[in-house]
Amino acid sequence: MHPGSMAPVRTIAVLFSSVGSGMGDVGKFCIAQGIANPSVRLKPVALSAPATEGPDETITVDVKYQEGHDRAAAGLAALPRLPRVDITQDSAQAAIAAEIEGCDAVIACLGSRQPSKKTRWLASGATKVVGAMKEKGVNRLVNLSSMGIGDDFLPSSGWKNFWWFFLRVVIPSAHKDLKMMEDTVAKSGFDYLQIRAMGLTPECPPRGVDALTILDKKGDTNLDMMSSKEDLATYMLQEAMRPTRSNISVTAGYKLDKK
Repeated sequence: MHPGSMAPVRTIAVLFSSVGSGMGDVGKFCIAQGIANPSVRLKPVALSAPATEGPDETITVDVKYQEGHDRAAAGLAALPRLPRVDITQDSAQAAIAAEIEGCDAVIACLGSRQPSKKTRWLASGATKVVGAMKEKGVNRLVNLSSMGIGDDFLPSSGWKNFWWFFLRVVIPSAHKDLKMMEDTVAKSGFDYLQIRAMGLTPECPPRGVDALTILDKKGDTNLDMMSSKEDLATYMLQEAMRPTRSNISVTAGYKLDKK
């Protein structure tokens, strides 16, 4: 590429849970950031289970700092269209396939790990996303998951042990759903990256994507229990546009200084 020339435009689909999901909020920030980037052509798709989650005519983002709320709202408002898909319907895969045709990559921020979630559809949603991608020949998938699934490369700590227990004993349905989703992606044959996020808290403002530490092997690096939805979105968008890691699961968060 010659100096001063424009970066090639990449067509990126952002599939996100539209109702009551911190993981879905990451997808909303991917949209807000992507729509402001001239090198990105966005194809967003809102996914939900209306029968148990309620309608998603009005989509909001759960952050407690006004700047982030405004950024997400502006990004969603700027979309010329936002297709909505009931992920529980048999027709969902075909509907997703129609929207992602011609994409270079897919970002998936599906479902929720919240205890209050009535319908767990990470696994079934991933199956439909993978099927749609195979149908349309899209090979790059950047998928959002959770720490506490598989080997998340975190050393033993009070927070890690608590979350391990909480996932498996208090909300085993969420753990099963997350694990099945990861297995579906890992067996897809795609060029995939699964990002296991630390806690996605509404109170955490962005520090910048360079503040994130990405763990891809075991060590003694511990991560803060909470991270910014915006910074995770930036990292996912970067990996969709210019992949640096393939066929691997990583854990993402802010490094804790040793005391």
